[in-house]
Amino acid sequence: MKIKFRRFCEAFTQSRDGSVSVSLKAVATVCIAWIIVITYVAQEQLPKNVISLPAQEEVKYTVVNLAPQGWAFFTKSPRDPEIIPFKKAPGDWRPLALTPHASPRNAFGLNRESRAQGVEIAMLLSAAKKDDWRECTDDRQHCLKSFGTPARHVENRSPDPILCGTVGLLQERPTPWAWRDLMPEAHSPERVMVLEVTC
Repeated sequence: MKIKFRRFCEAFTQSRDGSVSVSLKAVATVCIAWIIVITYVAQEQLPKNVISLPAQEEVKYTVVNLAPQGWAFFTKSPRDPEIIPFKKAPGDWRPLALTPHASPRNAFGLNRESRAQGVEIAMLLSAAKKDDWRECTDDRQHCLKSFGTPARHVENRSPDPILCGTVGLLQERPTPWAWRDLMPEAHSPERVMVLEVTC
């Protein structure tokens, strides 16, 4: 083992002018080692599949302890329902959503106001009750108009509120990709809630 390590170190030779030259073999060895590590970490975090790495079960405990974070921490499932805010206008409801975050009006993600709106919606939902939701599978406008009077009065405690007055919250689920040609809309309403929000 010491001889192999010495040979590996000899691949890094220092010249008289102080610069270090690295052999192509040493660079390839380091790259291959990192590729193996990344492959084992990725395979452990992915769902069960047909790929089976050598000694995968034996190194599972070590891999999970060295790299415990799953990829789900960095991503949100595209199938999760979304809550879209609306404000009651004369004769109609107009959307108040500031998303998508990477749109030009949000300076391609540099303006963080769209992120703050999600927190504001969450604060309103925490002030409301589960019973305030009503099932609705019609189009957006019909769901909001058929709700009637607001379910309850809540206070928006956001320091810079956007959602004030009569606010409708519409929960929609994205249309599965496999059905994209069968559905006219990209999202399907599931349930609706109307609140009277004081700012």
